[in-house]
Amino acid sequence: MISLSGCVTETTIIGKNSERQENSIDGASAAKTRIELGMGYLNKGQMAPAKYNFEKAIEMAPNNADAYLAMAYYYQSVGDKASAQKTYEQLVSSHSNNPDVLNNYGTFLCRNRNYSEADEMFRRAVVQPRYLRMDDSYENAGVCARQAGQKEKALEYYRLALGYNPNKVRLMLELAEMSLDAHKPDEAQRWLTTYRKKANETPQSLWLSLRTAQEQGHIADMHVFGQSLIQQFPSSTQAKRYQNNDY
Repeated sequence: MISLSGCVTETTIIGKNSERQENSIDGASAAKTRIELGMGYLNKGQMAPAKYNFEKAIEMAPNNADAYLAMAYYYQSVGDKASAQKTYEQLVSSHSNNPDVLNNYGTFLCRNRNYSEADEMFRRAVVQPRYLRMDDSYENAGVCARQAGQKEKALEYYRLALGYNPNKVRLMLELAEMSLDAHKPDEAQRWLTTYRKKANETPQSLWLSLRTAQEQGHIADMHVFGQSLIQQFPSSTQAKRYQNNDY
């Protein structure tokens, strides 16, 4: 759910402002390089050089939201929630219309169970002009709503995410599962049918199909899906559950 946006800078250099504008471009480019270096170190678990590069990125481009997003992500990674919170609050104050800031802060809030505030951030993100990742923010909002026990809101957000990106096939499985939990097997079957038109079977999709057939009273079909689990994914948790009659 965490992502860092790219930086694109277009500058026309005219007259005596050229030196300042060139420095601005160089600073943004150098900051981007520092962020990439820092992320590389972070992914390897090398926290000290990661922090150093993120701090250098902020020095080089103090108005660059991505540099602060990287630092906030660093604090999240090391478990320093207070510093992450402070960094996000500074970001929202200075970049209140930046959808990446709003989306990532929403993700942070959701992970810390601040569901109402997280929902506000996601809703603010999706109304920003020229924002292209509507599907991701709506999916994040759906995940958060589901964790908060707000099933209807989660359904609404997931459907919106699929509207903006019909290829988010994992959401079809989420919606199928939610339909089953609501004792709506026919609706679950429709989501699974749509899923199969776009993606290959997985242990999760076959398990949901098994549960759907069971809910519909189609016992023969249920065992067909169970046998497919054993044949295609013999070491999966779902296959073992079927073999143990745990369904």
